[in-house]
Amino acid sequence: MAKEKYRLQPVLDVRGQAKQAAACLVAAKRELLAAAQAELLRRQQALAGCCQRQTAVQEKMLGEFDSSAEARTLVTYRTHLADLRRMEQELLLRVDEQCRACDSAEVEVEKALNALIEASKEVQVIEKHRENWRQRVQRDERRREQRVSDEIGAIVHRRNRTQ
Repeated sequence: MAKEKYRLQPVLDVRGQAKQAAACLVAAKRELLAAAQAELLRRQQALAGCCQRQTAVQEKMLGEFDSSAEARTLVTYRTHLADLRRMEQELLLRVDEQCRACDSAEVEVEKALNALIEASKEVQVIEKHRENWRQRVQRDERRREQRVSDEIGAIVHRRNRTQ
């Protein structure tokens, strides 16, 4: 007798492909999250560097102020400090923007993970069904073989009795 073919194999194939697509999506979303976190770190470092430059310029200005520097030099320092403060505010905005981007990327990763989990569950359901089907087919095959063996045994027994 020809071997039976699992009738839900196309469904299993489609769900397996959906699971693979979900896994690829998770990987892509994780890469985007890593890139967003790296950019956030870079922006935070730029902000820290700006704050350090501000501190250094302010200390230098105060040092020259104590040594009775020219007013023009002090005005130049104040202008430079104002520029650094404006840059700091701009960097703060960029850091906040990147924090929101990281949060959004984390949400996207979670959504992708949930989709992957759901796809995995769907594949497991079909695989469990296929395994139960295989067991049922094997059990039926064993029963058929047993019936054939019983019939052969009964025929042999009748022949032996009639002889």
